[in-house]
Amino acid sequence: MNPINALLLQIKKGKRQAMQDLYEQTRRGVFAFILPYLKDTQLTEDVMQDTYLKVMDNIQQYQVTTNGMNWILTIARNTALNLIKVRDRETQVERETLEATLPSSRDIYDLGSPVITLAKKILDQDEQKILFLYAISEYKHREIALIMDIPIGTVTWKYNQAIKKMKGALKK
Repeated sequence: MNPINALLLQIKKGKRQAMQDLYEQTRRGVFAFILPYLKDTQLTEDVMQDTYLKVMDNIQQYQVTTNGMNWILTIARNTALNLIKVRDRETQVERETLEATLPSSRDIYDLGSPVITLAKKILDQDEQKILFLYAISEYKHREIALIMDIPIGTVTWKYNQAIKKMKGALKK
């Protein structure tokens, strides 16, 4: 049994420390997974917080045969998509007012890096997720394949495509 599944089972049995351990082991991957959806680090951090609360609220629904990381990322994705829908419905608020009320965009992985800014501009969402999960969160291609529920060959191909795009853009 992988460590994430084991921690989820401990949480299901009521062991509170396991939630902290789960958070520490999965937070970077969850952040890197959600960021391309929201494109705002503050919103991403908020969705992460909601995700872990939902993990706690729904832990009794977790099945031992389920891939734990996929279960967490599904909750994270659904939470992010729900936030996007809610935000899209708020059309009565003018764009300038909304932008003025949002906290400043701060990327904890960016630190002023033009390379990450470029990646956000030129790569599609899947390429961003794969590149960020690999380069920032240090997941292996096979782990990314499990997280994103796609074949490892697709992960490798999309990663290589992302690198080629980045190299081409950096040469310009």
